[in-house]
Amino acid sequence: MTSTKIEFAVQMTCESCVKTVRKALENVPGIQNFDINLTTGSVTVESTLPAQEILKTLQSTGKKAVVRGLGGTTAGVAILDTGSDSIKGVVRFVQEAEDVCIIDGTVDGLNAGKHQLSVHECGDTSQGCASVGDFFNPKKSNGRIYGDLGFVKAEKDGRSAFRFDDSVIKLSDIIGRALVISEATTGKRLACGIIARSAGLFQNPKTICACDGVTIWNEKVAPNPTSSL
Repeated sequence: MTSTKIEFAVQMTCESCVKTVRKALENVPGIQNFDINLTTGSVTVESTLPAQEILKTLQSTGKKAVVRGLGGTTAGVAILDTGSDSIKGVVRFVQEAEDVCIIDGTVDGLNAGKHQLSVHECGDTSQGCASVGDFFNPKKSNGRIYGDLGFVKAEKDGRSAFRFDDSVIKLSDIIGRALVISEATTGKRLACGIIARSAGLFQNPKTICACDGVTIWNEKVAPNPTSSL
């Protein structure tokens, strides 16, 4: 699996905070390297782990933390906020290389078990997830359908946290289209959201969210549109 850098904003006030964060990240399997900057309140982690797992590790220190950006040539994000009221999620895309798109996400409110993740033809959610079209499949190949990203697993608590490399899709092809999570057995569309461009690594200096004017430290931790600014 391809490693990538993820930038987190972490609420740190002194060198003691830095030591606490460093201790939490040291020797964690899947983390290759990290850098802590007290002046900017940022922690950059190079890892193969899902962003949510690293975020949980940072928050275990008692410090507030949020994802600021992911490395790669281009980045995108889909907020799964259409469909079932009980299912919410954030899925990030990073074009790490020409043939590697990293897909990193967290979805809450699912039944335990497998669920299908897929990119659909358009970003029209005027009729919910029913109006986003079929699987996006521009190449019409006899092999894998282009927009079929495979399956992700939800645990008993209803959360699916995942990270994987995809060698088929290109982020530039799917911006403006819809990402859908569906039941694995029936194909019923559970939740969806439009894939939009987002901040890459070191491209997001904001500490106040434009949508509601509150600081990032007052935002909710659960996956929602303000969990990654």
